[in-house]
Amino acid sequence: MPSQRHPSILKYCAIALLTVTFMLQGCSPNDFVDTNGSSATQGNATVEQANALFSQGKKREAAQTYYAAAARYPSPQRERVILQAAEIAASIGDATLTNTYLAKVPAATLDGENRARQAYVKALLALQQNDPAFALRSLPTNLDELSPALREKVKHIQQRAQAMASGKGGGASRVQNVQAALVPTSVTRVAALLPQSGSLGSVGQEIYRGIDTARNSVARETSVQVYDVNAGGAVAQYQRAVADGADIVIGPLDKESLAELLAQPQVLSKPLLSLNYLTNSRNIPGALYQFGLLPEDEAKQVAETTSARGLRTAIVLAPASSWGERIAGAFRAAYQAKGGQVVNIQQFPDAPSNAYLQNVQNALAATQGRASMVFLAASPSQARLIRPLLAAQAPELPIYATSHIFSGRTDPGKDADLDGILYTEIPWVMEGLQSGTLNNSSFPRMFALGMDAFLIAKNLPSIARNPSTQVNGKTGNIRLAGNRQIQRTLLFATFVNGIPQAVGQ
Repeated sequence: MPSQRHPSILKYCAIALLTVTFMLQGCSPNDFVDTNGSSATQGNATVEQANALFSQGKKREAAQTYYAAAARYPSPQRERVILQAAEIAASIGDATLTNTYLAKVPAATLDGENRARQAYVKALLALQQNDPAFALRSLPTNLDELSPALREKVKHIQQRAQAMASGKGGGASRVQNVQAALVPTSVTRVAALLPQSGSLGSVGQEIYRGIDTARNSVARETSVQVYDVNAGGAVAQYQRAVADGADIVIGPLDKESLAELLAQPQVLSKPLLSLNYLTNSRNIPGALYQFGLLPEDEAKQVAETTSARGLRTAIVLAPASSWGERIAGAFRAAYQAKGGQVVNIQQFPDAPSNAYLQNVQNALAATQGRASMVFLAASPSQARLIRPLLAAQAPELPIYATSHIFSGRTDPGKDADLDGILYTEIPWVMEGLQSGTLNNSSFPRMFALGMDAFLIAKNLPSIARNPSTQVNGKTGNIRLAGNRQIQRTLLFATFVNGIPQAVGQ
């Protein structure tokens, strides 16, 4: 019977892939943006659904759905669909997702066209990471053997890489190349572009205290000058800092000030270590390094850790808010990339509500006993209400969360309701708990952010030239990832009698 089905399968796959090729021909990798949204689960994903997501501009979800749909097809169509997923992931600069997909299709197992496509995807990712030399080395050389569509893509990437390598590309490429070369050989003067007044003034002051503490601890010879971003605007203060001799500028903290600076990339004559992240990966100036306490990074770490522990089916509980959707989406994407399956996503009211019991019951009922864990995205007040409900309804399910369930200030009376939850936490908070000094700070995680921002700034020459460099920071183990984003790996902790305690990885 299987042999009778193969012709129809191959015909369907060929038609679907022709559709994909047609759509991608009209797109430039620079048009792709990072989005979050729903995608098909691994069990019911189809190429048609992936096509629809792609057409809607949901590139990451399209990649995930192509990857899930690949399981429906025999070789070599299966590998072709996986490579389609990898190509889209590379086009949005997601190195982790791209390499995850590429690992599923080793070159030795691929036919000629698919092997060339794999090489093209590697080159595309290298170009997105501003590495034209590697891109040129990766590209297939015998273009005559390629299909016309793939041949044109390879030529396009080759031209872009050659232009970038020679410094003769378009205006944006020239700006990136010039700025990428501006990393100083040493850092002796640091500027901090932070709010010292206004609604974020107290947060900015706490970050600066962290910066100054790190300086006094490891590099007293390095000077640090703070510039109030609310007094004159981000661009003017950046230019003032550079005029004062800064080797590197830390900040700004808020997205609006960051956007103001990036709207004038020509002014970025010194490296900028922002304390927030861009919402998309298009046209990132070569001077920009992005660092912050990104919730999505923690969700991804939980997904990778739990899947490695054999917990392959998850319920996701998240608030009905943009934050909840972002963190749930990040967990789902990373979990599925590691072979896990989200069997139910249940949203609950953002404000604490009596409806939480029904939300939990609905989530558990929908899974019919298939879940092996719960991922909880919640604030402390939300988690304190939901954890007892889960304990009563499904005591056998381990609960994982991010650091957002802990306020950063000890309150054993209230947090006893969180006992047993495993969550990601930064080293500085755990150190403060052990020393009894945690409650001395109003914003301990912001203080730690400042400490690590200084460490990164001071070590930027070695980090930029050797991306494998890792820094054991106060917000986690720090390394440089794609698009010059700083990524963190945190500790895991659990609540015991209402107090967080470190647990083994």
